Amino acid sequence: MSKRSGTGFDLPVVDFLDTSVFVEILDVPFMNDRRADVLAEMDVRLRAGVTFVLPTATVVETGNHVFQVGAGGARRHCADVFMKTLRRTAAGEAPWRLRERTWDGTFLTTLCDGGRTGMDLCEHAATEQLGTGDLSIVAERDLFASRVQARVRIWTLEETMSTWAELP
Repeated sequence: MSKRSGTGFDLPVVDFLDTSVFVEILDVPFMNDRRADVLAEMDVRLRAGVTFVLPTATVVETGNHVFQVGAGGARRHCADVFMKTLRRTAAGEAPWRLRERTWDGTFLTTLCDGGRTGMDLCEHAATEQLGTGDLSIVAERDLFASRVQARVRIWTLEETMSTWAELP
């Protein structure tokens, strides 16, 4: 894991992959206009020792985007790439690791509370901030961060999500 100083000691860096980044990596049609930049940035982060985590919501949301690809042949190709990527992830062969956890009461409470965003799920809905998928990524990141000594953040390309990408 990457190290970052400034607090008197070095901390490893862990990036949770947001759907906006994962669809670029997978080259999902009409969601891949920044793919070259994302792949280049991923290479920089990997060389710096950043550890990547693939959250559950990113897998579900990406799958939904793949299944909505318009043309049947393109959809099938994209689904095949997605499936092979998930299999490589499960086998530990991807440049990220799977965040293995269960949806338990603690997770659902953290989701309802909005993680460390300072707004609960209802407030996010009322103000059209983060949807449940994004809040799920925040909650998963926050629970992970509470259990490790690391700088844990979310790598996202979305402006709204980037507000909560870094922990305070």
